[in-house]
Amino acid sequence: MQFMKYARQLARNPLGIIALFISLIYGFASLLLNSAAETLTVAERWPLVGFIVVFPLLVLAVFYRLVTHHHGKLYAPGDYDKDRSFMRTLSPAEQEQRLTREVQESLGESSWQQGGADAEAQESAVAEDSGQAVDDADVAQLLSPQDGADEKATLSRAEHLDHHRQQMTQLKDAVLRQMQESSTAGGGSASGGMTRNVRVGETDACFDALLEGKSAPFTFIEVKVLKHYARAQTVLQSLLYEALLADRTLEANFRLIVVVVLTDDSSQDMTRERLEQEWHQRIRQCPVAIELRFMSPASLKT
Repeated sequence: MQFMKYARQLARNPLGIIALFISLIYGFASLLLNSAAETLTVAERWPLVGFIVVFPLLVLAVFYRLVTHHHGKLYAPGDYDKDRSFMRTLSPAEQEQRLTREVQESLGESSWQQGGADAEAQESAVAEDSGQAVDDADVAQLLSPQDGADEKATLSRAEHLDHHRQQMTQLKDAVLRQMQESSTAGGGSASGGMTRNVRVGETDACFDALLEGKSAPFTFIEVKVLKHYARAQTVLQSLLYEALLADRTLEANFRLIVVVVLTDDSSQDMTRERLEQEWHQRIRQCPVAIELRFMSPASLKT
């Protein structure tokens, strides 16, 4: 009965189930060797002795692999206390994937690049919402500089994406540094520290930073750099979805500061004033605690 009680406790998460099976296998092998050692021949005894010796080494190697590469999968959701232990930093591969998606969204070209009838229909719907049509000429305009310089006019698509990636990274870093400095200068509950590229549990909710502090709620920061507004509403919809996931996971112990950096692009039909009004209106309708701020690159020290 005592064993069954411990077994039920261990079976509550993947780590306990693994420990339970290891204990059972090793226990049965040891019990068999102890009880039948005198009746087994030498040829029958050596495989059993070898298993008892090698099995712990194999378990050690497997556990090392799990802990170093898949530690987030060893715990059940009930093992977390909805605090900072429920959050993890994105891996370098996840950060790169997330930044690539944001670069494409900032340029308004994500659906165009994926291609297909569904993507084109979605892009058309977004264009109608934003009051502008997206065709091949618009795509070419997205991938071309606006200043007309000859050396920039020959930029390939890959070079243009890389240039915008670097610009976006610099702007994000500048915003986060400014937010961290203002948090430190303002005092209060925040300690001035900041954790970059945070995922809430195993959900799809990922944010650029988490402000360090002991008091509730947990304050996250998300920076969006928009060069073209064709996919602005899609970006906002995705952001609100992630905020709802995080708020539900953290049991409403959640606050999000969204900083939108609008780069100069005077050729767009959708004005900045209209974009700001629509974003403010959508965020006010969201039940999550979200603070929206708009900035320009000129106000940041990159």
